[in-house]
Amino acid sequence: MPSAIPFSALRQVLVVEDDPYFQRAVGEAVVQVGSPWLVHGCSTGTAALAFCKAPAAGLDLALVDLGLPDLDGIEVIRAVHVRFPAVPIMVISSVCAETRVLSAIRAGALGYLLKGDSGMSMTRAIEQILAGNYPISPKLARCLFKLAGQGSAADAGALPRLTGKETELLGHLADGKSYSQAAERMDVALSTIQSYIRNLYRKLDVHSQTQALLRAREHGLL
Repeated sequence: MPSAIPFSALRQVLVVEDDPYFQRAVGEAVVQVGSPWLVHGCSTGTAALAFCKAPAAGLDLALVDLGLPDLDGIEVIRAVHVRFPAVPIMVISSVCAETRVLSAIRAGALGYLLKGDSGMSMTRAIEQILAGNYPISPKLARCLFKLAGQGSAADAGALPRLTGKETELLGHLADGKSYSQAAERMDVALSTIQSYIRNLYRKLDVHSQTQALLRAREHGLL
């Protein structure tokens, strides 16, 4: 009989989805990716918020639907991001309105997958977000870049001026580099990179790397 996997060896994922069949499908997609997973399923936003408030809660990934029966999924994303700021959050939803997608990203989501998207499998999207990438359904990506292009002219000059190092760091992050890799490329200490990040977040008025990159593209900085 195989020995039980220690709890400490399990990676934990929060799946917030009111459809029980789809919630199960999302959980099954997660367990196909790498290490053993403990799946926490929540059918309501209220249950997800309660999970976030639990003192002993741990988390490695959150997958959230926006169309919940009791709360706005954006509120859940925001709560998860506040409680677990380093945990990647991906939306898996049928909601595709541009304003809702942008709101999810601004709340802390790092990826957005449309349900039934033939252009990207759920497992592949989960692999990408765990690897530090930003998976977005191709259909949504086109809409976001179009929206960013429309806003860039109107918003030009609205941001404080970035230093050369801050702009260089944005470029490395856009290329998928980690903070450590960026520090090596820029020949500075990791603590210096973290200082640049704090300045960028303040100047761009954002709270996550995804938001920073999106805002930078909106203003033609990338």
